[in-house]
Amino acid sequence: MRLLSSNEADWERRHPVTLLFFLFSHLFILTYIQDVTVLVVGLVLLLMLERRFPWTMLIVLIAFAVVSVFPALFGWELSLSYIWRQLLRLATFLLGMLWISRIVRLERLLPLLSRWPRSTSLLYGAWALIPSMERAVRQSLRSHPKGAWQEAIENGIESQRHEPRFAVEPMRRFRAEDVLQLLAIGLIGYVSIEWTIIPWLIYPYITKGGVRDAMAFYS
Repeated sequence: MRLLSSNEADWERRHPVTLLFFLFSHLFILTYIQDVTVLVVGLVLLLMLERRFPWTMLIVLIAFAVVSVFPALFGWELSLSYIWRQLLRLATFLLGMLWISRIVRLERLLPLLSRWPRSTSLLYGAWALIPSMERAVRQSLRSHPKGAWQEAIENGIESQRHEPRFAVEPMRRFRAEDVLQLLAIGLIGYVSIEWTIIPWLIYPYITKGGVRDAMAFYS
């Protein structure tokens, strides 16, 4: 069983409005959280536990640090504490968005665009499905002959040429449990901003599927 697969399935069954509210709340916390050190450490530990830590992202952070201190070679006065805070802010945003990408998949928000102009939903759908398409192509390259996946891509492009469509599940009705989830997200977000970020990092895993994944992981 893939790590946290049951937890992901629980989040995919949530209402798109709940997912969008959680995404906006997460962006608000990443922007206005004061104790970013604890948040960065927590995100690093969670991503390593999920086996998703982006080691290549360290190159981006190192490059940012080098560019920030480079003016010191010309005699400029620099504040190392300010550079360190900005480096932590950058790491917070990058790691935070990578962490939430497993919980809130962009394609799950497509039902919210059902009443928007068709060009808007197509543009968003194409952008949102890029990560899924990339994973599918990588798997095809590893498991199928080159000629087979090339033919499949050509057929797919030909079938979508006239009127491209995205298969979107109809959005279900907003239920009482969805309201409770919104209240829980708001309350936990407030506690995380005012006191400690730990509840916000733990909340996404507190689902029935998350408990099953934890039991399977530690058994």
